[in-house]
Amino acid sequence: MNHDARSILHVVAHQDDDLYFMNPDLVRALQDGDRITTVVLTAGEGDGINADTDNPRRASLPPDFSGYSTARGCGLRSAYARMTTGDRNSPWNRDVVDLVPGFAVERFVLAADERVQMFFCQLHMSAATPEGTRARITDLWAGRTATQPTLPVRGSVLTEVQHISRDQVIGGLVTLLAYARPTTVRTMDPDPEHDGGKQGFVMSDHLDHTATTQFALAALERYRAGAQVIPVVEHFRAYSNRFWGYNLDATALTEKAQYLATYAGLDATACPQGTCDECGDRQLGTNPYRSTHMRSAAYRYSPDANWLRLGPGGRLNAFGVLGGRLAFWSETGPGTGDWRGPFLVGEGWISPTLAVAGRPGGPAHVVALRRQHVPGGDVNVDLVHTMQDPEGNGFYDWESLENPDWHHTDRRHQREMGVPSAAVDGTGRLHVFVRNFGQGVSTRRQTEHGAWGPWEDLGGSFVQDAGTALCNELGAIELYVPGKGSVHRFHQNDVGGAFVRDDTLTTGKVATGGITAVNSGGGRTCLYFREAATGQVMAYRQHDNGRWPGSGAGVGGHGGTGAIAALWAPERGAREAYLAHRGSRGRLVVSMPLPDKDVSGAHWRERGEMLTHAPAMALDANGSLVITAIGTDGRLHVHRQLVPGPGGPLGPVRVF
Repeated sequence: MNHDARSILHVVAHQDDDLYFMNPDLVRALQDGDRITTVVLTAGEGDGINADTDNPRRASLPPDFSGYSTARGCGLRSAYARMTTGDRNSPWNRDVVDLVPGFAVERFVLAADERVQMFFCQLHMSAATPEGTRARITDLWAGRTATQPTLPVRGSVLTEVQHISRDQVIGGLVTLLAYARPTTVRTMDPDPEHDGGKQGFVMSDHLDHTATTQFALAALERYRAGAQVIPVVEHFRAYSNRFWGYNLDATALTEKAQYLATYAGLDATACPQGTCDECGDRQLGTNPYRSTHMRSAAYRYSPDANWLRLGPGGRLNAFGVLGGRLAFWSETGPGTGDWRGPFLVGEGWISPTLAVAGRPGGPAHVVALRRQHVPGGDVNVDLVHTMQDPEGNGFYDWESLENPDWHHTDRRHQREMGVPSAAVDGTGRLHVFVRNFGQGVSTRRQTEHGAWGPWEDLGGSFVQDAGTALCNELGAIELYVPGKGSVHRFHQNDVGGAFVRDDTLTTGKVATGGITAVNSGGGRTCLYFREAATGQVMAYRQHDNGRWPGSGAGVGGHGGTGAIAALWAPERGAREAYLAHRGSRGRLVVSMPLPDKDVSGAHWRERGEMLTHAPAMALDANGSLVITAIGTDGRLHVHRQLVPGPGGPLGPVRVF
């Protein structure tokens, strides 16, 4: 593996954000020997009391903001040292780095592996403002305050308080981007969902998470203009993990808890840096499992597995997002196995997950979420659509489809819009679906002349941000969206007809992170998803009479998270389809049908290097299976069958 080709940058608000929300991806990258740079934006000093939040005596303890921030930083470094070397006390070297004039930060470099580095910016969250309120980076981002003070920690040579402006924060992050040259950037959720179970608007996430992500995106947009390598960007959900089916299995959860225990100082005998009375974040208590936040590692923009398709001229096309721009790869010719790209298309900033649809062999429709900054630190989020030209070589300009809550006076409503799903019906009309602010489903579709009709509310409630749409054998559209306890289905009885909700599905609880629907012959749809809390791949196939089974069937898999790529194998069953997913080590895991039709079941094999989001698959012009993934190196990884058909082996991985 080419470790030098993979550089991963984490930008987080607090010292435990990556441990709670980005693991196990973080530990896998450390174990793989990737270059890891983590930036902690705030001091994370909270109320300054380093004691269990369940301790009845903590209210009588005096706050020590610098001491608590110091302990949290030591805890995080101990967790990183253990994840990388197995030894929580593996030493770090520390120095001071000037990011931009007037903004200096501390850098820690793991002595045993200099590829592992951490930068602590120490923006003070408990400092009083002249108005008598607390200083927050939300206010700094929005321009309500001109500067934010820093909080020096114990043992640092940075003993003077700095007053940092909004532009200094962005400029400092640009400097760190240029330093790390990341192929993948991981950060938090810029537009978290509200708590749909409460009246009014109740934010589900920490405001520091949101503001940190806004700063990270502003820096990325400025950095990409001159960057030679444009990174993949991954956004992770935080506190909203509690709303949806947990997506980590018992093994992943146990491992994650071990590193959280180290961060909390539960295995500490003395502070490795010699700066803490009690090393680690003691607010977590003695039970790492008590927080539901840790039980998932879920993307804010749930990954789709339908971004590879056979396009004009018999060439396969792959679609992704690099640095907020549409990325496009194409085969050089029908079935050649050689690819060109990525070509970056369009301006502005689009979020990482696309909806790709089209008629077989025809130009692709691409639908995305676009984020646009407006004065005062606010953001507009709209749905945008483009289409390939007839030859498949370029794209038309983005057109805005607005969003279901476009005219609401509170922009927070439109910012929560879910990732799009899309499908083209039998007459060539595109249908687009999103989750709306009410956590139901809205659609907008083309008329027979190609114009766009108005937004329609299909109803539903408490649906996940992870739908999938397909055109069935009759040419009508079906939409499947996971909910709290099962999957919701919306479908047309006739091409172009009204959508009807089907409440007969009893899939069981679906893990957050995506669902895939495929035509499985005989007018039957088959769903593939992960079971909540186990991560097992599940198949759920419609009966011949159109009804649905009482539950899904387990297909196994190698753990992991995210959507399942699926392609139906004629004359086979749901377990013998072509399947691929992102496994527990973050790598591609594939199951392919064997030549013998009497041999049933899935046959999973891991291959390749760590990937982002979810894989995709399609047949090329020669009928060979092709599986694609975008690696954490930001490049397209292609796995192609040497001989078409069941039993045909996959050739070596090629990277473009």
